[in-house]
Amino acid sequence: MCESDCVMGIVSCIPERCKRCYACIRECPAKAIKVEKGQAWVIEERCIACGNCVKVCAQNAKRIEDSSQEVLGMLTEGSRVIACLAPSYPAAFNNVAPRKIVTALRRLGFAEVWSVAFGAELVSREYSKLFKSSCQHGNTVITSPCPAVVSYVEKYLPEVSHMLAPIVSPMIAVARAIRSKYPNDRLRIVFIGPCIAKKNEIRDPFVAGVVDSVLTFKELEALFGDRNIVPGAMEESDFDSPPAVVGWSFPLSSGILRTSGICWDVLNANVLSTEGKERVLGVLDEVAEGHCQAHFVDLLFCEGCISGPKMLNELGVHARKGILTEFIKQQARHTAVEKAGPAQNGFQALDLSRRFSDENLVLPQPSEEEIIRVLQTMRKFAPEDHLNCGACGYPTCREKAIAVCQGLAEAAMCLPYLVDQLETTCEQLHQSNLELAATQQRLVQTERLASMGQLSAGVAHEINNPLGTVLIYSHMLLRTISESDPMRSDLEMIVREATRCKGIVRSLLDFARQSRVSKSPADLAQLFREIEAIMGPRAQTAGVTLAFEIAPDLPVVTIDAEQIKQVLVNLMRNGIEAITHDKGRVTISAAPAPSGREVEIRITDNGEGIPEEHLSRLFTPFFTTKEMGKGTGLGLAIAYGIIKMHSGDIGVESKPGEGTTFTILLPIGADTGEAPARPTEEIESRGA
Repeated sequence: MCESDCVMGIVSCIPERCKRCYACIRECPAKAIKVEKGQAWVIEERCIACGNCVKVCAQNAKRIEDSSQEVLGMLTEGSRVIACLAPSYPAAFNNVAPRKIVTALRRLGFAEVWSVAFGAELVSREYSKLFKSSCQHGNTVITSPCPAVVSYVEKYLPEVSHMLAPIVSPMIAVARAIRSKYPNDRLRIVFIGPCIAKKNEIRDPFVAGVVDSVLTFKELEALFGDRNIVPGAMEESDFDSPPAVVGWSFPLSSGILRTSGICWDVLNANVLSTEGKERVLGVLDEVAEGHCQAHFVDLLFCEGCISGPKMLNELGVHARKGILTEFIKQQARHTAVEKAGPAQNGFQALDLSRRFSDENLVLPQPSEEEIIRVLQTMRKFAPEDHLNCGACGYPTCREKAIAVCQGLAEAAMCLPYLVDQLETTCEQLHQSNLELAATQQRLVQTERLASMGQLSAGVAHEINNPLGTVLIYSHMLLRTISESDPMRSDLEMIVREATRCKGIVRSLLDFARQSRVSKSPADLAQLFREIEAIMGPRAQTAGVTLAFEIAPDLPVVTIDAEQIKQVLVNLMRNGIEAITHDKGRVTISAAPAPSGREVEIRITDNGEGIPEEHLSRLFTPFFTTKEMGKGTGLGLAIAYGIIKMHSGDIGVESKPGEGTTFTILLPIGADTGEAPARPTEEIESRGA
């Protein structure tokens, strides 16, 4: 549904103002609000125009059908237009003397102004008769002056529609009285009151054509302003309708009981009177289930008509009741009952009956499987997941799931579900940022290695030739002098140091030169046995325990076994050399990585550890923490290159005084093709 598809009814939504608070869904008794793509829409055929959604919408995102222009057209077209003013009006225009409003209506153009309180007295006679009949026959009657209650019963509880009192509302009653008084006149009748549902009532096929239009008090106030009419500046005048006495109390809670002369107190089980959405719905459910023992059930969706959705002020219900009560007392002093009776007698033959339709808009109930499926999409897998927080507008998670199945709601309306999704998204974003940062760091490292490789190749080439010359002439001199010659020890030192420099140059050339790795399926368990054979004697000499751990479900990996073996041998050698105590232990383990696409190899020692400030530079060429002559600073850089050429990753964790762990990730793959790699070289030191 979108705005172009949505038929504009009496109540509709203003999309640009809607903030997805779902308060309207929470307050709608008819499930007449649908959410699609996060936007609330009023479903016209389901709406009972009770106005609850209008009352609770803090964003003023509900549009009410405006009849102002229609009424202005009636007033200017030459028709005889009569206003029917709801008896709650003194509580709405509380700052103006009530009779001045009557004068202001005439100034606006109305030919006559009738009080709907007179219509209330007309229907009260019928209700008095109906009450006696219901008590005599033991049947239940639901009062029908509230059009929202009538519409709700017709649409959603059709099984009790036969219990609705077959009596028109006071609005229709006074309008029929007007038309009976002026049977040949071309009349237009306009009702004015606080109720939105009255706009719906005049379209009811069983009473349609009696009232031509409905203005709310707010619409009337706007018309006064447009025509520069100030009611407070008017003189007072009386209604054109016959006088009413008890009918003025009709808009109060249980007002119909007073006007009908029905005695009611808390101990009278024959009469039940209540108002407010929750209480009314509860009573209707009890009536439908046969649990209500009352014969006369008086229901109002509002707390009396003085709490209608289009009252003008922010006064509370008790303050409004006080205003209207004082007005009723004034009316009683000025209107004699003996005058009101004969006036009503002139309408004894007036037809005040009506019928009701059976629309039955009850939605089909989804299956249990459908409900569970929707609950699972909202991550409600167990009863304890049903928070029933009401943030979505539905009282329980189950009712929300049912609404989703019925096409009225969306899973994304669930606030805890959205919070979970947001937390998951934030966590994924955090992980992505970490991976991006790690990738960026590896890229910087790779570029650094590449530039260092180019520099190393040039330097090694320039140094290698002079070193060769030094070694040749040093050996020639050694052959020409005797063993006892005092210069022999100096020449031997020259040969040793030149040979060491030659080894460094060879490492530089190996680091710079692009070699190739020959990948083939390899068994890491066999590879570990070979490493144990190589490193066992060295560890025994150093007094260090070696431990090899292989997961039983370790898959075969496609690697260059010789290259990887050399990396692992040298990492273990570094671990042995880092241990200076007599309880040294170096552990190498292999297991499938959590991703399932890689094998994780960990080499852990309990040696001295590496200072935190050195960790970021550990794989940088020529960086070493060893003494002069004990490391070139190229070993770990070469290992890094070998692992990268296997499309793997290598990392390190270390705490000074506790030890170090190198973690290698190698992909599991069947690719046996060759890929460029760094040549092997022994990793000469922990800090190499």
